[in-house]
Amino acid sequence: MKNRIVLFVAGCIALFLSSCLNSDDQEYDVPKDCQLTSFYISHDSILGGKLDTVKFVIDQVNGKIFNPDSLPFGTEVGKVVCKVTNGLGLVSIEVTQEALPDSTFYWNKEDSLDFSKPVQFVTKAYDGLSSKVYKAWVNIHQVVPDSMTWELYASNVLGFPVKEQKVITWGEEGNEYYYMYAQATDASKGYSLHSSSVSNARSWTDMTLNGLPAGEVRLSQMTEYGDALYVPTTKGALYRSVNGQDWTIVEQTYSIKALLGAVNNEKGLGQSSFLSAIADNNGTLDFIYMNKDLEWKAGEAVHDGFPVSGFGSLASYSSGSKQNSLTVVAGKDRNGKLLNSAWGTMNGGQWVLLTDQESDYFDKREGVLLSAYDDKFCLVGGIDEANKAQKDMYFSRDGGVTWILSDTLAVMPEDYKARGFASVLVDKDNFMLIFGGKENNNANDLDQIWKGRINRLGFKD
Repeated sequence: MKNRIVLFVAGCIALFLSSCLNSDDQEYDVPKDCQLTSFYISHDSILGGKLDTVKFVIDQVNGKIFNPDSLPFGTEVGKVVCKVTNGLGLVSIEVTQEALPDSTFYWNKEDSLDFSKPVQFVTKAYDGLSSKVYKAWVNIHQVVPDSMTWELYASNVLGFPVKEQKVITWGEEGNEYYYMYAQATDASKGYSLHSSSVSNARSWTDMTLNGLPAGEVRLSQMTEYGDALYVPTTKGALYRSVNGQDWTIVEQTYSIKALLGAVNNEKGLGQSSFLSAIADNNGTLDFIYMNKDLEWKAGEAVHDGFPVSGFGSLASYSSGSKQNSLTVVAGKDRNGKLLNSAWGTMNGGQWVLLTDQESDYFDKREGVLLSAYDDKFCLVGGIDEANKAQKDMYFSRDGGVTWILSDTLAVMPEDYKARGFASVLVDKDNFMLIFGGKENNNANDLDQIWKGRINRLGFKD
């Protein structure tokens, strides 16, 4: 019995010694992963308590943490709760707040931090060697969202004096160009055509132009309809082009007094596209309209007080009525009287007065810049009864029925010269471009392009 006890004890001692002797051969991995893997901030009142829904990205390669979509202008993040998750090897986080000098400390992942300026995070791992540096900041819009920022985009565009110009967008989607038609003050030069990419309106190329009668074309009334361009002349003729360069006269019985505009698409159920005009029928003015088969039909007689020149024209679609419409604003009537009214049609042959009979939303004027912008109608400038150009801006939310002066945030800049009879286009990035324009009816065209946008229309969703 004693021998068995001795042998058992000896065996235990041998096993213990064997375990001790082999202990130096074991390897233990010390965690080294000290990366930050998620990041968000929160506050009970900022963004209505929803600050924690703002998405932050972590650039592990460059050590940057930021929110891709900026917070609203004026948001203050001076003191917010910050929470992170991290790799298993992280043992400490050292924080330095740029907004608070000499504020470096070891952060317990609970104390609030000041993000009014960038914050640096230095993470360290258990091995005492691995570390990573992150710079975190909160992007906040630095401009007033509803203000409009303008710049003189280009000047000396054509390099020669111009009496009148018209700019249109031409081409298929994805391959569009600006076409500028210009009438030089030098009558011997006649009309010319110049083009630029819609992405770079600073660079223009001369193009050939054929078929337009010298000195007779009403460039301001050039209209696109059915994949072709139409423009009237002072003598009642109508010219057509399918490529913008080569023009031919349209054979017809009507004498065109004015080309009012066109509705090209047919989004509205049962509504046809049309090109609308005013015809002079032995001294009587009538509305006429053409369909997609190039067939003209007569409409009603032109109303007293309806513009026949100097008007702004705009085609639009109403999601409420599910109908397309054409609107003309301001201009001169058949007696040469300046107007401040707006008229609309859904078929080109019958027109209705949209504004009140005694409308005074804006002064009587001609040559207004009219466009669709920010889901509203936008009117800029024009030339008044004193033959003086204006640069005030008005918006209509109801398709031209009422107009509100924009006099605080969305306004033309101080160094923008007041003008009328300019071409105005809006690009896919919500920039409004203003080409040329006159300071009075007797002036040459301003050889300029202005470009502006309401700031929030450039913000990413």
